[in-house]
Amino acid sequence: MIQIRAGHRRVAVAMGAALILTAAPIGTPPAYADSQVEAYTIGTGYGLYKSTGGAPALVHGEHVAPPGAGIATIRPASGSVTAFAIGLNGGLVMSRTLPLGPGPAVTIDGPSGLAPPGAPTAAAGLDVFFVGRNGAVFNRSYLSSAPVGPRPITVAGIAPPGAVVAAIPGTTPGVAFVGTDGALRVVRSNSTGTWTTAPASPPNFATPGGGLAAISALAGFVTGLDGRIWQVRLTGGPIPDPWQPVAVAGAGTAPAGAHLAAAQFAGGPAIVMFAGHDGAVRATSNVAGTWHEPTAATASGVAIPGKPIATTIHGDHLDGDWCGNSLAWQIRIPKPSPPSGPHPEPWNAVVSSFQAPSIQAGGHIANVLR
Repeated sequence: MIQIRAGHRRVAVAMGAALILTAAPIGTPPAYADSQVEAYTIGTGYGLYKSTGGAPALVHGEHVAPPGAGIATIRPASGSVTAFAIGLNGGLVMSRTLPLGPGPAVTIDGPSGLAPPGAPTAAAGLDVFFVGRNGAVFNRSYLSSAPVGPRPITVAGIAPPGAVVAAIPGTTPGVAFVGTDGALRVVRSNSTGTWTTAPASPPNFATPGGGLAAISALAGFVTGLDGRIWQVRLTGGPIPDPWQPVAVAGAGTAPAGAHLAAAQFAGGPAIVMFAGHDGAVRATSNVAGTWHEPTAATASGVAIPGKPIATTIHGDHLDGDWCGNSLAWQIRIPKPSPPSGPHPEPWNAVVSSFQAPSIQAGGHIANVLR
């Protein structure tokens, strides 16, 4: 049994840092890279790679999932991180994230063929979520009282097979996704363990199965059909009438269906990030009380438009990680302060890159504090 535990933009500065680091020796992390954040991804050889503020390294030799597969991590109160993915057999697999230890490094949890190999996964608390081949949302809880193996928690056909899912942090397990009808939907567990599904938007609101992120039940973010980014409540209640989602970014800002990343400082502002049309990582914050049009926190071309970025909060800064073209990237953005003007820039972002020829360009990535 595997043990698991829960203004002005300084683009020129970011570009200079990237160029310097690209030429730096492999395995020599710069002093300003965050070595307290672990980032995980599935490489081109089907193996699990781990980075701790430096070049990604193969964790173990066993095949985990297709290159760039969706990946989620759980770190309980005690024990090491466990990584989760939909493996080559279409079943949920758990991968040890430490190279040491007896026994197999990869464990299959439940039956094969449940989902498209490499499908997106998401985790919050001790719960893992994904969308299966039949279009149903699946949950696997690792609470001691939970049923063994993944089980469907919605009807079949509600979401495109392998759709993006966003686990909703909080004491009550929950997950959000964009269904086959383009409506944002929320699935939550009540006190009796029964899962209920409720719409969080009207139909034809977003790209079916497309990108979204969640920081709480009060703040989910989704990319609309026209490239807008919206903030939506994920409480699972009735849709407000009239329907008035909060605009985070205007039409055409993000690639349609783009993956989003979001994080919130404790008692402070939130930041939403994505890889823009020009391959720059763009961000926006509500530090001034309202959202503003996202601006570039990096140079262009460092990311693949619309592809995943992982974010986590470490103290007084946000850490972001993503897979570029043969390079692994990390960004550190200080906690935004209320600006004197209409926007909180400069981001003062520090960008690091590491040679990573075995990394799948644009692949999924997950990060967690050490």
